[in-house]
Amino acid sequence: GSADTRYSGTKEIETTFDGTNYILKDQTRGQGIVTFNCESTLNYQNINFTDNDNNWTTAEHSANKDNGALDAHWGAEKTYDYWTAKHGRNSFNGSGAAINSYVHYDSNYDNAFWDGSRMTYGDGSGTYFDILTSLDVAAHEIGHAVCTYTANLAYQRESGAMNEGFSDIWGAAVEFYAAPTKSPWLIGEDIERRSGHAALRSMSNPKSEGQPDTYGGTYWKNPNCGTPTQSNDYCGVHTN
Repeated sequence: GSADTRYSGTKEIETTFDGTNYILKDQTRGQGIVTFNCESTLNYQNINFTDNDNNWTTAEHSANKDNGALDAHWGAEKTYDYWTAKHGRNSFNGSGAAINSYVHYDSNYDNAFWDGSRMTYGDGSGTYFDILTSLDVAAHEIGHAVCTYTANLAYQRESGAMNEGFSDIWGAAVEFYAAPTKSPWLIGEDIERRSGHAALRSMSNPKSEGQPDTYGGTYWKNPNCGTPTQSNDYCGVHTN
């Protein structure tokens, strides 16, 4: 099908005809790449996005940021392709695992995450982030899945920072592979909506977005911060 994505222009995507409509289900890569709709709830109900003619236009799918689902689907496909082409790896687990993405999670939710089995994307608040389905964010989150299956990095302190760092590297690598005219050295530039920020993080000039460019340097978070919790970013995993 042809998809007018929110952040990357018109792209070709693989879909499936369910007998009535086309749905965001790619059965050509591994055990499948499927993109579902949480409908602004916390529920994972496997509700499909649909299109009647496989031409997913902006006019049809921009309401409620539905076109962001097209980015998530295309981003998962391109991330799968990157791992296959560049590393000979079949999906995140090396054995063709299905990549399931859930879009429109919660309401005004400024986050995206891998929970050990699936990708989840919030719509963003509009003042912090837009819908968090850009290519590099998708690649970053699927990178966490790769990390789950290849490394025993505890998600806290310095091992957690390595986990986040690898995902940012892969986010940049996938963006350069699939969309080299974008800004691969910036992470989340497509979704960034905060005043005074070009992106969530910069790989070429980390200090410009308040992260350290040197171990223990300016903006470094002390990894011995007490008990690692979500409120202290598990002792600086995203910053470091």
